[in-house]
Amino acid sequence: MMKRRTIVSWGLSVLFLLFCFHTVAYAGHYKVKNGENLSLISKRTGVSVAVIKEANHLTGNTLKPGQILNITQKNSASPVLAKSKSHPAASTYKVKKGDTLITIARKTGIPAKQIAALNHVTSRNLRAGRNLILSKPKPVVSSTTVSEEGEDLLEEEEDAASSDLSGGIACEEKATEELLGKWGSADERKLLIKVSTGFLGAPYRFGGATVKGIDCSAFVRKMYEFFDITLPRTAREQSFVGVRVDRNELVEGDLVFFRTKKPIGHVGIYIGNNEFVHASYRAKSVRIDSLDQPYFQKRFQRAVRVKGLDDNGGT
Repeated sequence: MMKRRTIVSWGLSVLFLLFCFHTVAYAGHYKVKNGENLSLISKRTGVSVAVIKEANHLTGNTLKPGQILNITQKNSASPVLAKSKSHPAASTYKVKKGDTLITIARKTGIPAKQIAALNHVTSRNLRAGRNLILSKPKPVVSSTTVSEEGEDLLEEEEDAASSDLSGGIACEEKATEELLGKWGSADERKLLIKVSTGFLGAPYRFGGATVKGIDCSAFVRKMYEFFDITLPRTAREQSFVGVRVDRNELVEGDLVFFRTKKPIGHVGIYIGNNEFVHASYRAKSVRIDSLDQPYFQKRFQRAVRVKGLDDNGGT
């Protein structure tokens, strides 16, 4: 009984943090750290370099460590949405007699967990005639927002060290084969999946880490922060923490990594049934995809477990 109360209390705390993350936008002051430049600060705050310079009356790009910058976004709208031309209607499916989430997933190609999360349903409470949302409306992004990656589904993450070969060597040297923490129970691990899939449809933004837009590694980092684990900022850095696991040993909560134009450029959270949740570059939102898709099969690089049920990373 006491254990159940602890889990419920802990779950409510996580949901409170989840609520805070959705409702608090970045605005205020930023203290410049050693080695930072305007481009890096722009990526970390989600505010463009031009807006930062205008707000602080900067004529050049030189910054001093300890300098206080006024960071405000002129427009509260998401940078992705602000550039959209229109908002197409969401894709839907009308439930037929005898349908289950599994059969609907097969018919539509949409993962069953994604359908369930978007509509808050299970196979038990499906009713014939009900219209299910298969995906949230996505803005049609103008051609000016298309990155140099063209049709690539995954984004390339960049940070101050990513273009430096020594940065990759340093990460290899610091790679450790040990867990960063232990799950209190299997239920706590399942709560991570529930929280992560609760963000389905959240807007994507390359280099973003705020409610206005978030990229793949920031999404993973934020989810694990709710569970007292602090991960590095980029996918490349995250791939060198925790315990390496084979693809056929994946369990809920493991991190899966993919190559883009770099050896490690994208990351997601495994949610079971060979599926993972991630902030998708092409979909411009958080979504669920399958590791069985040829695109991801071809680009899968490695998987790591950052938290386990025992000291050896066991399931």
